[in-house]
Amino acid sequence: MKIKVLPEDFIVKEKLDIEIKPSGKYKIYLLKKKHWNTIDALRFISKENKIPFEKIGCAGRKDRHALTFQYISVPREYDISFNRENVKLEFIGYSDDFVSPMILKGNYFEVVIRKIKNKDERIFQRLDEIKKFGFPNYFDDQRFGSVENEEEFIGEKIVKKHYNGALKLYFTTIHPEDKREEKERKKKIFELWGDFEKVLPLCKTKVEKEIIKTLMKGKSRHYLIEAVNLIPKEEMSMFFSAYQSYIWNRTLSTVLPYYTDLLKPVKGKIMEYLIYKTLSDKALNELKNLKIPTVSSRIPYVNSLVNNTILEILNERGLKPSDFDLKKIRKSFYKSFLRPAIVFPENLEVSNFEEDDFYSGYFKLKLKFHLPAGSFATMLFKSLTIYIANT
Repeated sequence: MKIKVLPEDFIVKEKLDIEIKPSGKYKIYLLKKKHWNTIDALRFISKENKIPFEKIGCAGRKDRHALTFQYISVPREYDISFNRENVKLEFIGYSDDFVSPMILKGNYFEVVIRKIKNKDERIFQRLDEIKKFGFPNYFDDQRFGSVENEEEFIGEKIVKKHYNGALKLYFTTIHPEDKREEKERKKKIFELWGDFEKVLPLCKTKVEKEIIKTLMKGKSRHYLIEAVNLIPKEEMSMFFSAYQSYIWNRTLSTVLPYYTDLLKPVKGKIMEYLIYKTLSDKALNELKNLKIPTVSSRIPYVNSLVNNTILEILNERGLKPSDFDLKKIRKSFYKSFLRPAIVFPENLEVSNFEEDDFYSGYFKLKLKFHLPAGSFATMLFKSLTIYIANT
């Protein structure tokens, strides 16, 4: 079974709590895109319209492997336009509020599941179970795009004040989607790391050059901190979010066995996700009301199980909460928020089986549903498929 075979197989539409008016402080645009992630699209919009990146408001990052509809805002004094083959902007109106994660109510999804071998009614039974029992609200692999293994979090290196290690990862982490030339460039930088005069000619961007020129000034901690602070804010936020998400996921996977022992692991990019099929009434009621905090220097108290689990995971990583108070890092910070342990799709609809027009001899289904802000539709798919064997 496959999803995201075509961008149109995975449609995402934002639901915002915002009032559109004939006039207001901000202009609101609908950004329709595919084959682009949100940050890259906003960077190009910023550059082409000569508007500072930080002036563009958005509610969330959307995957490149999807057809997505999301909203952005700019102060009303700016006029922006951007129409490429796979990225289009449409002016919606004005608002007195800017677009941010604070006003994101959730997302509407239309997902096509392809390459289904036979018309197995267990798929419908499993979807009924997901309606009743929900599924674990893990951050899915998309959140870990900047990470290739559990020991290489730039966010963790910065918390540990391993600034040289963080910068080396920033320059040299090789991702599967990197082209051969880019992989070779990163390998060369890895080999030359520390000899920054030789690294400088290999730099591609203005930011890379500024960081290496700063490191060429000296090897003191002062210059390392100055170099780390040159990482753009949106990238730094992404690194910190990835590490918070990892610790949160580890917490949930450790806590879940206290509620049920009927768990199956599904492999993710950097960790396994434990997923249940059904829950007892007691476990369902408790998990429906359980919220797990993300890590920061001040972690809200939930209960002894959750909070002790977080402390144990941090201790295993050689950390404690106070380490997340980053006084010397200016562009981003770790802030704790509560996230539901499990999530329920709303208004879940499923089509009848149809012949797959992409994979000959197979079938397809279409799902429609809403999820709360921050929850991943791909986790619903993992929760569905792990208990449907031989389909």
